[in-house]
Amino acid sequence: MRKSVLIAAVATAAVALSGVRIYADDASDIEQYYSVGSYVSYDNTSGLDANGYPVITAVASQPGTFGGHLYTGWSVLAQDQTGSLDLFVSQFTLTNMTHNASSMAVGDGVNVAGQWGPFDMIPELSFSTVPSSNNYFNVTSHGNALPTPPVFTTAQIVATGGNLIPGALSVAGYYLEIQNVTISGSTGSFQSTFPTYAQANTVNETYTISDGGASITMFDWTTSYSVCGAMGGSAVPTGPVDIYGFVDAFSGNPEFVPLSIVVPEPSTIMLAGLGLAGLLAIRRRRS
Repeated sequence: MRKSVLIAAVATAAVALSGVRIYADDASDIEQYYSVGSYVSYDNTSGLDANGYPVITAVASQPGTFGGHLYTGWSVLAQDQTGSLDLFVSQFTLTNMTHNASSMAVGDGVNVAGQWGPFDMIPELSFSTVPSSNNYFNVTSHGNALPTPPVFTTAQIVATGGNLIPGALSVAGYYLEIQNVTISGSTGSFQSTFPTYAQANTVNETYTISDGGASITMFDWTTSYSVCGAMGGSAVPTGPVDIYGFVDAFSGNPEFVPLSIVVPEPSTIMLAGLGLAGLLAIRRRRS
């Protein structure tokens, strides 16, 4: 994956409770140097906010009732100068471990420690309530300036397979934009209306997006992301739109997971809450 300027050994600390050493790393270090299940501290000292911490660029899920379903966890994309990670934590877990994050918002700086492990190629940290795990989730600042979402074509995403592109940017896990795409596919009434959580299955959640250069699969991942649930029952746009979201890869195939849809000018209506990604029984992992 990406080469990082600073390797993991730059920031070393002793954890008294467990007697192991941990490293304060950026996203690139975590993705490149750690094995799945490793305990990592995500605290990039050359990060984007004033304190040097990663910044939340998108909130994909939060606790509450959306589209008639009660979601019980947080999923946020946090980005530093080297990469971006999905931080996924249930409200129960968050409440029962060291934290000060009663709420989270775009622009918040974060300092966290948890378990590293990609899910469907999404770079992700999960969290544990076991005291010896030393997991924590802290919001360090608010209202930080955000990086501009990189703009990609569908052909670029298909060509990378979710891996590297020129410029050493890892596609997976970043909050991205694809412009002027059309949405098609699905079956039955879901060709014109997005499904709710109760209607979720791999058939009616599957769509295709194309900007004229290539086509890529997108999925309505209502079982994991509250923004998807909030779109349930809304009309599927019939014309070109700009979509924001992130890339995952399922069965080796890159997919796009939209988190919002913007109808280009002259209309500026934001269709907020679309979070589309693949769903199989094994992917009904969380709510």
